[in-house]
Amino acid sequence: MLRQSSSPRYNARVASRQAKLLLLLLAASALLEAQEVRVVDLFNVNQRTELRFPPAPSDCIPGAPCVGGGFGGVGVADGAPDPRDPRALGVALDRVTPTDITLDAFEAEFRLLNTGLAPINVPVWPHLSDLQPSSESQPFSYLSLALEVRLSGTGAAQAFGVGWVELYGSAEREDTIITLKPGEWVRVKAKIKLHTWPTKPIEAQLRGDFWFHDNVFKPQTGGAFTEAVNVYPNHTVFPAVAVHFSPTHHAAQESDPKKP
Repeated sequence: MLRQSSSPRYNARVASRQAKLLLLLLAASALLEAQEVRVVDLFNVNQRTELRFPPAPSDCIPGAPCVGGGFGGVGVADGAPDPRDPRALGVALDRVTPTDITLDAFEAEFRLLNTGLAPINVPVWPHLSDLQPSSESQPFSYLSLALEVRLSGTGAAQAFGVGWVELYGSAEREDTIITLKPGEWVRVKAKIKLHTWPTKPIEAQLRGDFWFHDNVFKPQTGGAFTEAVNVYPNHTVFPAVAVHFSPTHHAAQESDPKKP
């Protein structure tokens, strides 16, 4: 008579497969109940991001030119995502207008979607300046989340570019942070410019992505320092949008129709 093996290693593999299957079923169930919970429209918004700090003491002589001292900087603590983390986010790029993009701003519509199995807090406020306390000397904490567009060439030549828009939130301002349950999303509409780009016209694609920071702003006399810690929910990748990119401006194209 044959006897089936029931070794601890075999049982562990079976349990692991069952756990993964259960997680997939739970995630699929959450996505079936997906819904939009907020729309953030930045198309006509000039974001305010400057933060105040105490001025540097000055030993200026009256009537003579004088420049005060100061300092500033940002430190980012790095890390890596944990595949066992039940939190996950994805950024779907649903629309790009126009799809013939240049160095000018173009319209992008994102969906910031909770693709994980646990709720997650995300910032939804456009103005970092609004979150600073009334005292310019008081440190404060805030979340920042950048919604990215990543451009990559679809032909043989390697070509890359990136642009983004940031949202902010503080626990001191309830309206600036939203808790996304699994399957829920925030729609964000914004005008984006590429900060880096290819040097030649290319056929390309744009894909949505994000980075997420937990920050502490520390003002000091004459300057300030921001301590940022990366927040690492797992990333979910969505399909890209096909575009054509030219490293020029719309005005230049209109004045010279021969240019690509």
